[in-house]
Amino acid sequence: MNSRTGHSFRGFVILTIIVACSMLATNLSAQVCGGTGTPPIATSQGQEFLLCFMQNELSSYDQTSFRYQDIYVASAVDTGGVKVTITCNAFPTWKKEIILNAREAQSYRLSDDPVVGATGNDALMEDCGSINQTVFRVVATSPIACYGMNNKQFTADAFLALPKTKTGPAGIEYRIMSYTNSTLLPQAEMPSEFAVAAFDSNTTVTIIPAAMTCNGDDSGKVLTYVLNAGEGIQIQADRLTHLLDMTGSIVRADKPIAVYGGHARAEAPNGYTYNDNGNQRTSRDHLCEAMPPLSTWGYSFVTKNFGRTGGDVVRILASVDGTVVKINNTVWGTPLRANAFRDTIIPLSSLALGNIITVETDKDHPILVGTIAHSAVNAAGTGDPFLAIVPPLDQMYSDFSYFICNDELQYYANDQHLIIAAEQGVVGDIAIDNVKIPAGAFTSIPWPMFGGRHYVATTVSQAMGPHRIVCPPIPGSGITILAYGWGNVISYGYTAGALLKPTHGIMPINSPSPGIAPGPGTSQALPPSIIIRNILTEPVYFDSARISYSQNKKNITVRLKKDIASQIGTIESAEEKTLELVTPEPIDEVITGNVRVWYHSKLWVDMYPVDFPFVITPAQNAGVSDVSSQVAVLENFPNPASGKTTVHFRIPTRAAVSVKIYDALGRVARTLMQTVVNSGDQNIQVNTKGMEPGDYTLELVAPELGISEHRHLVVIE
Repeated sequence: MNSRTGHSFRGFVILTIIVACSMLATNLSAQVCGGTGTPPIATSQGQEFLLCFMQNELSSYDQTSFRYQDIYVASAVDTGGVKVTITCNAFPTWKKEIILNAREAQSYRLSDDPVVGATGNDALMEDCGSINQTVFRVVATSPIACYGMNNKQFTADAFLALPKTKTGPAGIEYRIMSYTNSTLLPQAEMPSEFAVAAFDSNTTVTIIPAAMTCNGDDSGKVLTYVLNAGEGIQIQADRLTHLLDMTGSIVRADKPIAVYGGHARAEAPNGYTYNDNGNQRTSRDHLCEAMPPLSTWGYSFVTKNFGRTGGDVVRILASVDGTVVKINNTVWGTPLRANAFRDTIIPLSSLALGNIITVETDKDHPILVGTIAHSAVNAAGTGDPFLAIVPPLDQMYSDFSYFICNDELQYYANDQHLIIAAEQGVVGDIAIDNVKIPAGAFTSIPWPMFGGRHYVATTVSQAMGPHRIVCPPIPGSGITILAYGWGNVISYGYTAGALLKPTHGIMPINSPSPGIAPGPGTSQALPPSIIIRNILTEPVYFDSARISYSQNKKNITVRLKKDIASQIGTIESAEEKTLELVTPEPIDEVITGNVRVWYHSKLWVDMYPVDFPFVITPAQNAGVSDVSSQVAVLENFPNPASGKTTVHFRIPTRAAVSVKIYDALGRVARTLMQTVVNSGDQNIQVNTKGMEPGDYTLELVAPELGISEHRHLVVIE
């Protein structure tokens, strides 16, 4: 339904709500509902995991030599007798059991199993857009760390699996980090991709792809699947189209899920080639990594390059509109929109600090950061690209059990590494397998970061197999770890271990752009409202709300229509609720301000409050009257549009005007006008060639007049 600012209900005022998520890392100790206690710590160690071995290259270009998929399991406890059971719906009578001693690790090669590796069988997910039974469930009697290795000849990557636990990271709201379809032939074999698997039966999964899928589903189309326990689905970009990228795709569920992002086989940077005796060649590799849930994203990161001659790619994905990113303490480019991403390079430097990169944003704009190893720069190069998610400083911890690949036939035993970032206060007391790392091995970062503290980073060589890294458990201190290794034209990288504590638990749906309401692709309710969703796997309890004003000359009271604690109260996992603002009397001047909402869950009561900025527009400015339709008009013809359309609008007086077209993901597809125009009728001729067929939103904004209008636009072939 289309509606305009300017309509009102009796007793209500037109409101424009501009929403931004807020988050802050929280202390491990907390006041638990009804008493004092310490919540369980959510880490990558757990007792139930789902592993998806995504498409690694396509069968039509398959090199079958050395084709295998491994599952690594490492005990995270000091007692023996931990039983690990591996099952898969695709092989209903098959089961593998492993017994781990204290802190022991073992690997199991699925492709060598007489059932899983039998002729005609495979551990890979080899289809697109249909429900797949080839998901491996790993269950342990005590906490373990779990990893997967997906290896074919000349193309491989490994990944950390994230567990399902009551407080763990198996969440319900995700964004995908992937990589771009190859621009080099044969690009049909190299799609961007991701996979989703369900822990429980009757799990409804909603997917909004960021690019056209291999089934022909347009970017922005809402795809819904119902998965039973142990079922999964793989989504790939259209294999014949250059430059498609699934990064920024949205995945939601009403029950816990596991999510993986990556690429069938990518060169990095996209389109990279090297000269080999007069021929332009490239090196590609499989990319795969588990996606952390949105509730665990951070805003402060430290990592290093992998020593590649060409430097390594860093990809940054935003969750909220207006995300300002700083690289190495300097603002980097323009602000990012929600679900948008941007890449940079960590060059190889002769200076230790030059090989380190810091990435920061503010507490209201959590981001996801990934690193992609550079393609080999010559035919004799070691290793190829891999994807690794960088743990945020917000999720530092003091005790990780982790695993380094132990395949000595494919990977070089002396070329396995661990990147460590740490708060400066624990330097000299960080130990791996009871051996302290010398303080001099770390490089200091000269500017303060998360919490105003100073941080360091280093890369250390690692022996293959299981390890444990510890540091003093000082509040606000700790470490993050990322592992990688090289082999003969193959490689792997992954988050070696992670603290996965929810730092924010509610988010707006269809978050609008700054200064725009109700937002691209949404319709305005009467009275205007915002919709929020619980993105945790547990209920959220609202505590209180406070209204503050940045502009309110007459000191008119603004309040929530319903008391947030007593009348709104609880929002269940994956549930959505509506918040409305009202004033006791009509207003004749703009009021702007902020609603800060405090909330908690039973386990996480120290989550940072969420801020909802707002703008209340006087009715006369917004055009509420018997002739409101004559005050502001926005329309286009023809609609649907094929090739061209004419946008027409009319405003009552001279004003600054913005006219834009947004795609289904809320991204700006075209900026048609952004200038001061005179009153009266205006026409804009729009050429729709080059726009993907599908649904768009046409938007007219004149802030000083209180006008914000949206119309549905359909583009066809």
